[in-house]
Amino acid sequence: MHVNRGRADSWRLALIVALLPAGLLAKDQPLAGEVRSNRLDALDYVYVPPGVFEMGCVAGDGECQEDEKPSRRVKMTKDYWIGRTEVTMEAFRRFVAETEYRTMAESDGWSRFFDGRSLEKKEGVDWKTSGHAQDPEHPVVHVSWYDAWTYCAWAGGRLPTEAEWEYAARGGRDSTKYVWGDTTEPLVGGVKQANVADESLGSRYPNMRIISGYDDGHAHASPAETFPPNGFGLHDMAGNVSEWCSDSYDAKYYALSINRDPGGPPFGLERVIRGGSFVDHASNLRVSYRVRDMPVYHDGLLGFRCVRDAAP
Repeated sequence: MHVNRGRADSWRLALIVALLPAGLLAKDQPLAGEVRSNRLDALDYVYVPPGVFEMGCVAGDGECQEDEKPSRRVKMTKDYWIGRTEVTMEAFRRFVAETEYRTMAESDGWSRFFDGRSLEKKEGVDWKTSGHAQDPEHPVVHVSWYDAWTYCAWAGGRLPTEAEWEYAARGGRDSTKYVWGDTTEPLVGGVKQANVADESLGSRYPNMRIISGYDDGHAHASPAETFPPNGFGLHDMAGNVSEWCSDSYDAKYYALSINRDPGGPPFGLERVIRGGSFVDHASNLRVSYRVRDMPVYHDGLLGFRCVRDAAP
């Protein structure tokens, strides 16, 4: 049985705050893509209305894995607010300052660090010291699923379901392979769209597979809002750092899942991770691409964003 390694007081505070009324301002009916600040973590959240979308492998995508199939029409009946950006260093530092929470990487004394070839255990690496340059606006990394869950509860919300994440990531574009469209290169009208495995990464790590000819200017993670938002106004839904979802993982879940507000399998040891990171080539940046790991896992390529249920 896993025991959370944060302080007991942090868990109690997170639970109490999760039961408080939502901290998003105003009670009038918001519009799709509307942005409001959350007073608890001082991050912006974007309103996502109910709707229907095609979840999973899109037609004509020959790179789909079996766990991305079959695609199906999913009806999202509940509106919600989702973080406009991945949770930043500044926001996570505020959370730690208020709760004295201790992450799993800190308790372990190590985390998985990207060394240009693979993710290897490295002592002394955690959310405060990632091993790469970090400003307050950079996404926080080296956080486990448990760490992310606790932060989101403190912020008055939760981690997104996999369906909520994909619906938001598509931003109203129902049938494209990538957040930015169908082209392998994340470039639209000459504007760079994402922080991915690019020429900057290849210059730093010559053995990496990159999208040749594309240079986003970042060998590692980039600050929030560096690249344009998607149709819902969300940044970095592809690339930069991967993101935890709330769902347990089941390779056959898509074949068995309900088509109305799916919340993930009822059981499962692993948790779903979405979105790809700055080391990922195009095949791993497709909107339907899924990976997973144990909820205790943490590395320097993995962060998260939170969801808050809209007021009834």
